[in-house]
Amino acid sequence: MKRRSFSRASGWLAAFVFGLPALGLLAMAIVLRGRAVAFALPYLVLMILAYLVGMAFLAVLRFPPDWLRALVAAVAVYLIALFTPLTTGMASYPIEVVRCGGLPVVATGFAAAMAFDRPGDDTYSVTPLGDTYFCTAKEAEAADYTHYGF
Repeated sequence: MKRRSFSRASGWLAAFVFGLPALGLLAMAIVLRGRAVAFALPYLVLMILAYLVGMAFLAVLRFPPDWLRALVAAVAVYLIALFTPLTTGMASYPIEVVRCGGLPVVATGFAAAMAFDRPGDDTYSVTPLGDTYFCTAKEAEAADYTHYGF
């Protein structure tokens, strides 16, 4: 019985970790007119890692129902990702989309670049190195970032 419960909970975890973000990635692919491949690959890696860490949480958590246990594990993993180097920017991106009411400007200070990309730029993507978001290009320029678009 315990094994079946873990299997159901891991199925729910997969739905929370892969299913919900996949809908967001699909929406991004539509908005970016199919140019989201470079954007989707790092997110896929992040989702796989989140699922694996979430499985460890499921092994420790012991309360019914299975969907709630999986939801607690998914939220815990997401909160950890928000504060972990190299995943913070990617994990906080959906929050920034909601805050800005659309796709935000993605900026990076990696290697002292201080550059940003606008939605629609060929180079627009979210990677572990793009960790600063602005709602408009004017906000990015006011923070001393320059437009990177080639």
